[in-house]
Amino acid sequence: MDIVAIMGSPRKHGNTDMLLDEMIKGAEEKGHNVKKYYISDLEVHPCRACGVCMQGKDCVRDDGLTVTHEIAKADGLIVSSPIYFGQMTGALKVLIDRFYGITHNPLIPLSGKVVLIFTHLGPEGYYDSYIELSKIQHFMMNMGYEVMDVLDVGSLGDVRTQPKN
Repeated sequence: MDIVAIMGSPRKHGNTDMLLDEMIKGAEEKGHNVKKYYISDLEVHPCRACGVCMQGKDCVRDDGLTVTHEIAKADGLIVSSPIYFGQMTGALKVLIDRFYGITHNPLIPLSGKVVLIFTHLGPEGYYDSYIELSKIQHFMMNMGYEVMDVLDVGSLGDVRTQPKN
């Protein structure tokens, strides 16, 4: 099984990245091929809502964003993000918006399994409603994924005491 892993935090080697690496390690130990992307290394521009993708054509954005096609070809997806101001990171949300070009392109089938990892400073359960909404709205309803599991890691401490990268 081919899996694409997206690290949605700009902070490499932080809590979110370490949890993603453990998930990748487990998948690789089970024989899966995993390709990891850092959102901060991708040049992602917002969707223009031009509708060209709905005509079976590639996105008009010329930003070299090929990860969306790799995700469409993969059997699985792991998405890892800290929760900033009550939501996934803005850069990750922009990438998810660009999936519109795949989900509405009749020539590109999109389905598979997804695992979500969310980290945050709130107490356990604090973001349950947001996580449930993200699961249903983004991944199940709009993208056609089967959400296999969600790892919600909260109570990570005061951000002001975290080391700077």
